[in-house]
Amino acid sequence: MTTFSLNSVNKKFLKYLLCFSFIIFFSKFCFSEINISKINNKIYVLNLHGKRFYLNEETSIKSGDYLITREKPATIIFQDNTKLCFSSNSSLKILKNKNKINFEFTKGSILFSISKKSYEHYNLNFFSYNLEDIKDIVILTKKNNLEIINFKNNLSFFYKDDINKISLPSFTILELSNNGKVSKITKILETNKFSKDFLENCVIKLPKTNKIENKNFKLQYGCISQNGKLVCGNKYK
Repeated sequence: MTTFSLNSVNKKFLKYLLCFSFIIFFSKFCFSEINISKINNKIYVLNLHGKRFYLNEETSIKSGDYLITREKPATIIFQDNTKLCFSSNSSLKILKNKNKINFEFTKGSILFSISKKSYEHYNLNFFSYNLEDIKDIVILTKKNNLEIINFKNNLSFFYKDDINKISLPSFTILELSNNGKVSKITKILETNKFSKDFLENCVIKLPKTNKIENKNFKLQYGCISQNGKLVCGNKYK
């Protein structure tokens, strides 16, 4: 006749209960949700289980989801009024941990317009670079080269070694290399070439003060020969 120890049964039950509680807690931690206010055009989702579906306002984005556009650009507006603008053929992975959201940029062009009243902290991971606590508007684009375009506030970000700090001045385009260095710096003079990749609700307008700065940036003194005379003055290059 077989006998069972009551203490042994209780220990096994407690062990299973703890494991079950840990799984529930861990799942909740891993699948933190991000609520959506509005979507324009189709965005495809690939979740951690390999399931594919269209994103809609009733479907919350979960940690680990890939967001993908195909032939057409699209826009997501979160409940805190933060806006993500996708060009066609772009992709992004989202990871959420409590009040911190990490965007892992993969390809295409994506505009991040962070609401000033947002209660979330948004971070950007793009290849070997990391930009924490995004403010205002930033564009990432990876077609032939990797570029980051910054509007308004001055920012800084790090290469993967967390030592090589890169400054990102306002109204500037940085072309980045694979070794953590800036290969090219360009001043933003107009925004048409950025806006054409996105929907109309993502059009960017430069402030008047910046346009004046841009004109001064291009202004150059020079002389030319005109009707046999030397004429000198300021001109735009």
